Amino acid sequence: MSLKKADRAIAALQRGDLKQAASMFDQCQKKLSQPNQMHACVVTYIKTGRHSDAQAMLKKLIQKVNITPQLMSLSGDINKATGNLDAAVKDYRKATAMAPQIPELHYNLALSLFEKIDLSEAISVLNHSLSIRPDYVKALILLGRCLAGLQQYNDAHRALTKSIRLEPANQTAHYRLGRLHTHCGNTEKAAESLESALKINPQLNPARETLILNSIYAGDYQGTTELIESTLTSQPHEENLIAISTDWAIEVAQENPYAYYQAAWDSHPTPGLFKSYTNRLISLSDFDKTEILLDEYASNFGKDQTWESVKLNLLESQDDFGAMIVLIKSSAHRSKLQEQRCLAHFALGDYGNSYDCAKELHDSRPNDSYYLALLVTALRCLGDKDYQLLVDYEKLVLQTDLQSQFEHPSQFKSFKDSLTKHLDKLHITTQPPAQQSVSGGTQTPGNLFSQNQNPLVAQLKQFISNSSQPFFEGLKTSELDGSHPVISGCPKVPYFHASWSIRTAQGGFHKSHVHSKGWYSSACYIDVPKIIGDNSDAGYLMFGKPPFKIKDELHADYKVKPAAGKLVLFPSYFWHATQPYQGEGNRLVVAFDVGDPNLFV
Repeated sequence: MSLKKADRAIAALQRGDLKQAASMFDQCQKKLSQPNQMHACVVTYIKTGRHSDAQAMLKKLIQKVNITPQLMSLSGDINKATGNLDAAVKDYRKATAMAPQIPELHYNLALSLFEKIDLSEAISVLNHSLSIRPDYVKALILLGRCLAGLQQYNDAHRALTKSIRLEPANQTAHYRLGRLHTHCGNTEKAAESLESALKINPQLNPARETLILNSIYAGDYQGTTELIESTLTSQPHEENLIAISTDWAIEVAQENPYAYYQAAWDSHPTPGLFKSYTNRLISLSDFDKTEILLDEYASNFGKDQTWESVKLNLLESQDDFGAMIVLIKSSAHRSKLQEQRCLAHFALGDYGNSYDCAKELHDSRPNDSYYLALLVTALRCLGDKDYQLLVDYEKLVLQTDLQSQFEHPSQFKSFKDSLTKHLDKLHITTQPPAQQSVSGGTQTPGNLFSQNQNPLVAQLKQFISNSSQPFFEGLKTSELDGSHPVISGCPKVPYFHASWSIRTAQGGFHKSHVHSKGWYSSACYIDVPKIIGDNSDAGYLMFGKPPFKIKDELHADYKVKPAAGKLVLFPSYFWHATQPYQGEGNRLVVAFDVGDPNLFV
């Protein structure tokens, strides 16, 4: 009987009925003895997300038969799916060593290396795969993505266009080429490629999202409006599309920007939509509407972990930290609420508990600069000497004047004036972005350095590189301990991960924040109002003051006076903010994060 069930399970797997296949294997998996049945069971459990069950069955299978490259690759699939990329890479390497002639095994290895952001090694593996099968389209597409991440855009374009020549109906190839064109600011070509992908598969929503982003980055107000309306008419519940459309509506001061969220919530409420919607409402201090949504969510889904997380965010915004602790202590999901618990303990002065929470968060994601910032703040509150090592401003902050790269001050002034005019044209919105730090100002959309093809921006990038690269090399050879996060978190090759421009007028400022995905962050001052001077901190860049409430208030412990042409580099885990100023003139800044390669493509 179990054999018949196994055969029916395999048949269900072959026709794509994963639910039925998993159900049938559940009934007979303890009695499975044939390798082909056990193998099919492993594949079914992997495809249905039951990775521990897949691992257990694979272990039984390996004990029964000689290890094969395919089984080694299955082990890699399980480890990759559970986020253990190091183990996955190890498994895939073993598989390729056992069967170096199979290109699919090399592809699996390269994909895990890509996800580890080890792009140079991934390219080497992909080239080997393509030497075996030159027309391997999946490998060509991944090669294009790797090359784009290393900013080798022409080579990336060649790889992706070759994949399209080989398979003109491959939706992924057109989509990735569209992403590349969007990333590089080739608006018309991006639209053409993305529309080609959608002709092949009209349900390819990531292509629709990128099409909207491409239009936003190009500053096409009318085109963006039409795209959003047509897309959300056919896809009214697509959460990423709603988020992109709402954020754009906020930045262009559209009346009732939350209409997209509300319409989707009224007709098809989901936990993801609830969290995304309430995050934006809380950031704008719309607490009454958030309370209404909390009640509606509880009626639909109960007071689950998502409800608790949003409720805690609301309580924090209302300074009700005692209620936060009560809710966390009563929660069945305490282990997943560590961030909110950490913030509540800071506000109540329980710094030892804050440290414990921050340490656990940092250990779970060592490269997350926000979690590291929480840990550094706890050390400061505890008076720990390690705080000074982690925020050694004199050693870790670079202040340099880009004017020194010009032969004469008049040359810099000409460059600055021309660049200012160009950047002003790129500030196409009227309001600050939602859920970000700038207030009373605007931010350019997209990635400034990769998208913008103006030679002035390319020159600025080169001037910045001329100053930043020697500084970064110096950090590697400094007396900093190898465990220092600036050293342990240093990317193999520091890349401009993201870049943008901020423009504020009088009264504009930045709330204190960090850059969670960066290694080093920056402020490059292009234009500075004359009112900013030595008599006060107005308009200054301030370091060290956290954005959340602490019982014993912490103040900024380092400051930088802005000046046109000044470049400031600092670790991304440093809390930093800018002070408002009063008077005529804009404060115009180009900012960027340095870190691992950007994987937008």
